[in-house]
Amino acid sequence: MFKNHIKLAWRNLIKNKAYLIINLTGLTVAMTCFVLLALFVQFEMSFDKHHQNSDRTFRIVQQQKGNSYQGTDMFAVAPLPLGEALLQDFPEVENVTNLNIGGALILKGDQSFVQQGLYTDSAYFDVFSTKIIEGNPTLILESPDNILVTETLANKLFGDISPIDQSLKFGNGMSFTVKAVIENPPKNQHFSYDFIASYKSQGYYPHDVGQWVSNNYHTYITLKDPKQFKLLEGKMAVYEKVTKPAYENQGFKFYPEYKLQPLEAIHLKSDINVELSQNGNIKYVSLFAIIAIIILVLAAINYTNLATTKSAQRAKEVGISKVLGAKRGSLIIQYLSESLFLTFASLALSLVLASILLPYFNTLLNRDISLNLLENLQILAILSLAALVAGIISGLYPAFFLSGIGPIKALKGNFLKGRRQGVSLKSILVVSQFAVAIGLAIASVIIHQQLQYIQNKNLGYENKQLVHVRYFESKITEKQKVLKEMLLQNPKIHKVSLSSQLPFNVTSQGPVTSWEGNYSNEPLYIHRTYVDHDFLDVFEMNLVDGRSFSREIASDSVAYLLNESAVKSLGWATPIGKQFANGKVIGVLKDFHLKTFDQAIEPLFMALRTPEHTRNFGEVVLQMDMSDYQKTSEFVVNTMKKIVPHVPYEVKFVEDSYMQFYNEEERLGKAFNIFTLLALFIAGMGLFGMVSFQIAQRSREISIRKVLGSSVSAILSLLAKGVFKQIIFALLIATPLAYYFMESWLQEYVYRISLQWWVAILVGFLALTLAFLSISFQSIKAARTNPVKSLRTE
Repeated sequence: MFKNHIKLAWRNLIKNKAYLIINLTGLTVAMTCFVLLALFVQFEMSFDKHHQNSDRTFRIVQQQKGNSYQGTDMFAVAPLPLGEALLQDFPEVENVTNLNIGGALILKGDQSFVQQGLYTDSAYFDVFSTKIIEGNPTLILESPDNILVTETLANKLFGDISPIDQSLKFGNGMSFTVKAVIENPPKNQHFSYDFIASYKSQGYYPHDVGQWVSNNYHTYITLKDPKQFKLLEGKMAVYEKVTKPAYENQGFKFYPEYKLQPLEAIHLKSDINVELSQNGNIKYVSLFAIIAIIILVLAAINYTNLATTKSAQRAKEVGISKVLGAKRGSLIIQYLSESLFLTFASLALSLVLASILLPYFNTLLNRDISLNLLENLQILAILSLAALVAGIISGLYPAFFLSGIGPIKALKGNFLKGRRQGVSLKSILVVSQFAVAIGLAIASVIIHQQLQYIQNKNLGYENKQLVHVRYFESKITEKQKVLKEMLLQNPKIHKVSLSSQLPFNVTSQGPVTSWEGNYSNEPLYIHRTYVDHDFLDVFEMNLVDGRSFSREIASDSVAYLLNESAVKSLGWATPIGKQFANGKVIGVLKDFHLKTFDQAIEPLFMALRTPEHTRNFGEVVLQMDMSDYQKTSEFVVNTMKKIVPHVPYEVKFVEDSYMQFYNEEERLGKAFNIFTLLALFIAGMGLFGMVSFQIAQRSREISIRKVLGSSVSAILSLLAKGVFKQIIFALLIATPLAYYFMESWLQEYVYRISLQWWVAILVGFLALTLAFLSISFQSIKAARTNPVKSLRTE
């Protein structure tokens, strides 16, 4: 019986090729979107779950009440002694590992490579599941001279030669011996690396031993029972007796409260300071999951509309089947078989299409998602269930509608009389479709406006015509005067400055308690950056009071420039000349954006660079003529290599580096736009189905009007009027909802656009245009049909 139903479904679909193509196209597009979005959601939800003990592993984070930084007082770091104390004091703790991530310069002959290193201890392999390809990691990290390299790094450095016991030289003069090769870290892990070494090899390790104020590590613990984590979190308050006096001795007015964060929640549910990498956002994942379901439902509605539209042509088939003894249940199964056959055929086509589009999808979202159904039975089950549900939803109403037609009415052809309920349902479905599509389109426009606002807004300094080169060598700082002179010999380079950080990436913050008028010794937590004499000139920053640093004034070595927010926080009316920290204020900077637009401008001071503050890193910023960018950038790199050879330098646009903060939003915004357009396309197909139904129902009315002299344009207007009313109604529903949700989204930005009324008008106009195009072809065709064909049965 099942085989017979499938055979009949196939014959009916083949017999109506236009109907098949429209339905198959709509469902395949929708299923392809669903496949891609389902893979994206699954990938984002899978972070860190490949570790064997992921459900029992937690990261220690700390809350520093009174020390808010970048909008939060939560920090993802911990002191080295804490992990050791937890393992010793609490039997519920099974394993503890400390780690941090840092860049390193590896020298290999005349070549050099900048690689990402994971510095940790041997317990790392008890907490995190890492496959060892060659070597034994058990005791490797006990020695600070040993190193483990990933497959990729091993191939890059040694090719076909075994890397075991090979020596690696780092740019800082240290040498390591390769003792193991490990598998590349998976892309769905919240931190990545190219090699693993002991944290004992780090220069700051001796200072961190027993030091409760030095937070240089990310600490992870594995519990014997994950349900105990809240109980343990409360017990960790015992360390207050150690941390509180330690912080007070350092002059801090706060001390940390330690908490536990589940490993599996870090990627999507963590937005705190000192993350190991940029995390995802559960809100975007939820949004894409909703869009996937919406698009699939829109396609199911289309099938319902089109299947019901074709009921007029299948009425006699129903009548004959009933006369021959077919039961209603059998007919329902038959029509459901057609919809299920079509949805599963669409699923098969969508899998092929998704595999073709997946590389472009990965590039768009900067992900490494794969489509391997044999290794991913979960996604196969989800897709099969989605196809099954979509098939049932699509075919249920047409099946009941067709099977419920009486044989006499079906054979006579007048079964549509009195079926106004069907029209009402179709109107509701189409209005719902367009309300969703219009809502997505309004959201898409607003997201684009906000990203454009970010890109074009005056940041308080000039970032056009500027490039920068990041460096990690102390010799660059030591010879900065010589470097500037060498760079300025190129006529394309107009200005050069060396600074510890770029204006939009001021990460250093700390308390200052010494300033004029602070009799209570209260701390001011202030951002700090160290620059040279040319910094303000290069970035064309504005002073609202006082002057900039001068080479002729020796006391400027301990002078400060404050921004307007700092002056406001200090409560000074006339800041120039006032004592601040260990020097005096010589100028007030007009506020500029230190961070992204979701954070308010906070207090900042600038001071001149000294060896104490610059250490071995910084930025070389150049204002230059971009007419021969490639040649000039090569000159910059070669000049820096004359001071520190065998080091890779990269010239980047300052503007591009700033926009990297919004890469994720921009990528997701582009994907959102694409799926919005597809939703509009599917909604247009739904409208096509509704108009077909209306024309089938009103064919005799149209014919009578033709006989009485109505023109093609009049009939087109008659059919379009009702559709336009439905689109306008959908616009009225979608606009307030879209504006409400987008207003909520924009609240995340301190600096943002205002919602504009014309966005809804624009989207509404585009929806009406789409509707007009959808109905024009069929309406004109119906208006030109010979009226005799419709009236001959009367």
